[in-house]
Amino acid sequence: MPPDRRPLVVLCFFAAFACYLDRVGFPIVYTDLAREAWIPKTLQGAVHSAFYNGYTASQIPGGALATKYGGDKVIQCAFFAWGMLTMFVPSDGRMTGRIWWCRFAVGVATGVVFPSLHAMLAQAIPVSERNRSVSFMTSGMYFGSAFAMMAIPAVMSAGGARLATTATGASALAWLAVWRASRMSERLKMTREAGMLPGASGARKARGTPWAALFTSSPVLAIMLNNFTFHYAFFILMSWLPTYYEQRLGLLANSYTFLKMVPYLVMGTCSNIGGALADKMMATKTRGATSVRKILNTSGFFVAAAALWTLPRCGSVFSAAFVSSVALGALAIARGGYAVNHIDLAPRLAGVLMGMSNGCGAMAGMIGPWFTGLILDTSNDPWVAAFSAPGYLCIGGALVYLRYATTEQLFD
Repeated sequence: MPPDRRPLVVLCFFAAFACYLDRVGFPIVYTDLAREAWIPKTLQGAVHSAFYNGYTASQIPGGALATKYGGDKVIQCAFFAWGMLTMFVPSDGRMTGRIWWCRFAVGVATGVVFPSLHAMLAQAIPVSERNRSVSFMTSGMYFGSAFAMMAIPAVMSAGGARLATTATGASALAWLAVWRASRMSERLKMTREAGMLPGASGARKARGTPWAALFTSSPVLAIMLNNFTFHYAFFILMSWLPTYYEQRLGLLANSYTFLKMVPYLVMGTCSNIGGALADKMMATKTRGATSVRKILNTSGFFVAAAALWTLPRCGSVFSAAFVSSVALGALAIARGGYAVNHIDLAPRLAGVLMGMSNGCGAMAGMIGPWFTGLILDTSNDPWVAAFSAPGYLCIGGALVYLRYATTEQLFD
């Protein structure tokens, strides 16, 4: 990758890293606060869902704002608001209402981040580097999550919940300071005024958003379904694996910290492998871009489905950790298909498309863990049923993508 684009991609990686440091870190903090304050599980669930309510609500507006005003302006406002709001989260678990509103507001602020990142990368990154650039940015989510698993408990031990929540907010403000010091916005503005960034394809001046056409396009709907599918499987594994380890395999709750980190590390690694593999396959000219997207998407989701169906039959903690890591690693590789496809279909509207599909992913986070809990309470063979459902969804999403996906630019 030429040096002039590398700083942007690295900053996008750390933007995703910081977002997931907060997203994974807060539940760790709140678990202790709620336990100390004797907060009922129902209220705890409401607080956890507050973030996703706000996050879902701002996805499409965030994409529209990034398209109209530029992703760099939107993301700077988001990081400033998020950094300040995080510092106001109460450290008293009894203040449930105030915590709920703070997390809802943080969700709204961070909901515009990924549409903005995709809007900027769509302008700056040429087709030959698009897969590994987007995949590297995405891997920041997983490495940030793994870091949160290790760092947030240590910060809490040193300074309590107040220091932990302030630290996640400070990470947002630190990223913003580096972004401004790098003068990245000025570079993006100059190239945007020229009509197209060097080496980019399809980045043109805004001429409105064809909402009806976007919401009725089969390739766009295929992306949205696969984003929902990815996050449905992802959130179920992240939410219920600890319970599975404890209730099915007899692992004590306080002894799986490292096992919780491993899947994130595997996902981060596989995300980069998938992106590099896609760019290499396209560079050889032996397969078209559409074929490469479909290969990664289909193989990733099929392997993930097989692993999900195998997981409830594991007889040891280590086999379960291996199989769940295979499932999550395969899901990360699948992102080299649908997750980069936004930029193919509509480079100028990549932020809008990302907002639409990521909104579906956020809805999966709201629906999947709850529905899985219902399955676990009512099924005769609960864990088989719980992990089979996302497996079948993976197969269905992959088949729809295989039928309707394309890399042809459909929208100007």
